[in-house]
Amino acid sequence: MPAYRFCRSDDIQLLTDAVNACCVVHFPNQAELSSVDFKREIRELNVWSSSCMVASNDGDPIAVVTGAKRERETLVHRIGVHPGFMRRGHAQHLLESLGQKLAVLGPPRLVAEVPEDLPAVRRLFESVGYQAEERFADFSLSKPLAPSRAAGEVTEAGLDDLLRYGSLDPSVPRSWERALETLQNRKDQIRGLAIASDTRVEAHVLFHDLPHEGRREIVALGAAQPREDGAVDARVLLEIVVRVACQAGSLAVTVPRVSSKEISWASLESMGFEQGRTYTRYAVVPDSNTQR
Repeated sequence: MPAYRFCRSDDIQLLTDAVNACCVVHFPNQAELSSVDFKREIRELNVWSSSCMVASNDGDPIAVVTGAKRERETLVHRIGVHPGFMRRGHAQHLLESLGQKLAVLGPPRLVAEVPEDLPAVRRLFESVGYQAEERFADFSLSKPLAPSRAAGEVTEAGLDDLLRYGSLDPSVPRSWERALETLQNRKDQIRGLAIASDTRVEAHVLFHDLPHEGRREIVALGAAQPREDGAVDARVLLEIVVRVACQAGSLAVTVPRVSSKEISWASLESMGFEQGRTYTRYAVVPDSNTQR
């Protein structure tokens, strides 16, 4: 009989092995997770060992779910089943168990960002009551952008600067990787550029470089609302900032899991970005009295 248990803080190696055996194994081009990687996810994404669960058979992991927990909700960060134990209800049991635990201990709201090209995973979440909410998409620069002639208007601006001026609208839906909490956790890695007027930040971009992956990742971008006085539309200024941010040398430039409410996807495409994978964010608030 399979054994299921929630994990502890000293189970990092168990969880790492389980993720590799049950999740990474399904994606041959994906590098295996290391315990160092898992610890980084704990720091940056707020993965909680106590919100992770492993199913084992004869001591070997056969299914795993990992959860990243914040004040208002928990993200189902990964879920997977070993190829030899699929279609036996293990993934559904893990989701239901996590939901029942958080319905009591909180936060009760669970979310998941599911690639739209994995219909079986979407059906799994729908089968246990998750409802579709937002959509996100990956974008990558199809060819280098020419530098902007107005680059002299662009100045450096860190995350703290943008927060001080209220440039990052907390009401904008963001994927977990782009959430303000994640940006704050990664603050030391993030650089920023902006165009500012006397009273506000007109346009901004935040990014960090991942040289081991050969890319620069834009993690936030936006423009202020148009002025009533007919001054230059800040969306025009945003393209100037983006062009400067995309001068990344040999690094490819990507904009992962961005909502169309953070920036319109059409705007990114007009700048030369190509849309890649899309995702649906699912959410559920389990009932603590519901037993499946």
